[in-house]
Amino acid sequence: MRTYLTYLLGFTITLSTLTATIYFPLIPLLSANFSVPIQSINLTVTAYAVAQALAPALFASLADCFGRRPVLLGLIALFAVASLGLALNRASYAALITLRVLQSVGGSPTPAIAYGIVADVAPVAERGAMLGPLLSTCNALSAVGPVVGGAVALATAGVEWVFLALLLVAVVALLLAGFTLPETGRRVVGNGDEVVVAVFWKTWWAVGRGVFRREEAQSADVEKPRALVLDTPLRPPRRGRSLRDAVVSLRIILHKDAFAVLWMVASSYSVYYTFQVAIPVIFDEVYGYNELEIGLVFLPGLAGMTIGGVVAGKLVDRNYAVVARKHGVEPENNKKHDLLEFPIERARYRHCLVFVLVELLLVIGYGWAVRFRVHPSVPIILQFFACALSTLLSHTSSALLVDIFPNTSSSAYASGQLMRATQEEEDKDEDDNYSLKALLFCLEGDKVLSKS
Repeated sequence: MRTYLTYLLGFTITLSTLTATIYFPLIPLLSANFSVPIQSINLTVTAYAVAQALAPALFASLADCFGRRPVLLGLIALFAVASLGLALNRASYAALITLRVLQSVGGSPTPAIAYGIVADVAPVAERGAMLGPLLSTCNALSAVGPVVGGAVALATAGVEWVFLALLLVAVVALLLAGFTLPETGRRVVGNGDEVVVAVFWKTWWAVGRGVFRREEAQSADVEKPRALVLDTPLRPPRRGRSLRDAVVSLRIILHKDAFAVLWMVASSYSVYYTFQVAIPVIFDEVYGYNELEIGLVFLPGLAGMTIGGVVAGKLVDRNYAVVARKHGVEPENNKKHDLLEFPIERARYRHCLVFVLVELLLVIGYGWAVRFRVHPSVPIILQFFACALSTLLSHTSSALLVDIFPNTSSSAYASGQLMRATQEEEDKDEDDNYSLKALLFCLEGDKVLSKS
């Protein structure tokens, strides 16, 4: 079940990342279709990014309070409706920017909720085995976003089919989650034993079966794996929630220990993002690459990001096991282990300083290689390892953030998204035009660019 959830969630959270990457090749076509300048279409990118920074903070906190399943399904449904609206919208620029914001609101909180589900079903010592493949699945699928967007737009001479493709992804994710994703929120289902409640938190499969085979469904014990609830009648969430529950992600930033971890999340991601947005300028002005070659140079960084996520997942579990044994605790007994008495920071950040120093040397080496115009293979290789290390550090810090706030794991990860998105926007303001131009050159060619 954990393996299934890993790849289900990895597919679902592509609604957050794929929606952004697949949009870039559409900018010139959208400008022509809506008869507005490129700058106006770029404003839709900014609006999307603002919603991407703020929405997870709200919905992740709601998922912590009222359950992962209903919030996640509601967000996927919102994303699907917004995608359908974008496919049908032909002339209204106001509708375009509004629906893009709704798309962002529906998709961007899904990674935070996925992190919360992982924290619910996987013990501390085994979370890396889920987080690594989960995030790498998302990264690998999202890496092909610009290629898919450009190819569909070129083949159909329009943008409708791109948004319909996103609608299809959302519908598949909604059906899979609706029929198979159990409620895992501990504030709703406790530890999964002797908890009885409403249909709202049950899978659609369990609801449909209960109508026809109610007695058999109530007596089945096969559906209760350890540390995970499947199709079990659940009790409604506790009453007495306050508005403070909806802004937990914002309040987490005010904690000193959390801010230190959040800084690592934001700064390590900033390294990856800076490398990506610098590629068009460097390989155009320094190495004289053409548009197709510039597009291909993006791939090593994306590959490094994917591999870095896999390695991070394995290191998270291995480092925990090593530190646990040094303190006389067997990792297998972690379910009864009190993290307040355990140096979880040391376990997660084991050898972290070495990775930071190596990443620093890679960044310096990259700058040196570009400054002295060494063979382009050198910066490309350095880019691969720098992006891999930045992803490794970011994922490790996110895992620690969830450990520090175990009762609000989705909100904790959402606070990291907020910090990361803020840093991303700072870098984006400086280099956005260069990165968009390179993607457009690569994916749509001179013909479309001449129109813009």
